Amino acid sequence: MNSLTESLPRVPAAATPWIERVVRAGFFAKGLIYILIGALAARVGLGLQGGRITDASGALRTFLQQPFGTLMLWLIGIGIIGYAAYYIFEALADLKRHGGGARGWLQRSLTIVKAVVYGTIGVEALSMVTAGRSTEKDAEDNARMLMQYPLGESLLVLIGAGVAIYGISQLMMAWRGGTDDDIDAARVRQEAPWILTLGRVGVTARSVVLVLMGATLAWSGVRERPADADGYSDVLSAVASINPWLLAAMGAGLAAFGVYQLCHARYARIEAAKAAR
Repeated sequence: MNSLTESLPRVPAAATPWIERVVRAGFFAKGLIYILIGALAARVGLGLQGGRITDASGALRTFLQQPFGTLMLWLIGIGIIGYAAYYIFEALADLKRHGGGARGWLQRSLTIVKAVVYGTIGVEALSMVTAGRSTEKDAEDNARMLMQYPLGESLLVLIGAGVAIYGISQLMMAWRGGTDDDIDAARVRQEAPWILTLGRVGVTARSVVLVLMGATLAWSGVRERPADADGYSDVLSAVASINPWLLAAMGAGLAAFGVYQLCHARYARIEAAKAAR
């Protein structure tokens, strides 16, 4: 185990119940966001009223407009930030024993990228209820801001490549019938095997979006053109321009991924809790 891993503090056993609750709350919050994004997109594809193409920011604004919306965003924000912080710690501490080699750090880096992306959603949720405003930034705005820094274009390429590689890895996992290593698959197969089938559908839909989004981010960095960067809503809009029924299928898949995340909240395996016992 490398020196960085050894220098990180061990999680006290007394703290693990709280860690588990927060991480599970993060999965639940993710589920709510994906269900809303997917359901709204599916309604657009089916030509039903009330549908629209949106992303996580739009989903948060929609939640805020509902009864008890402020409380809902507090819970979503805290849950997702806690979820992100835990997975960054998990990667740095190498709780899953990926190792310190190139392959191990690739896996750990992808976990960190995923955690940072979701962490920004949690920060935005809390900023909506504390500052009363949303960042209102899309992928192009973020790409333009990043390019203002030294080596910003190179960093954007790396981020885009990381998102695309993670999407490809998830797509391959779904194709092979595998499961995320942070879900208790044996318990799921025994109690509710339909969750794994739903997960394959949902992971496939989300992976396609991630691959396309990551590719445009990397391409934007290569060409030094922020306008080439696409976010969730941009990718879904592109799908809608190809075929509305394809958008409906994609929306249904993203909603399925959301339901899978709700189930994931129940069956998640929290490595910090295992290590502390």
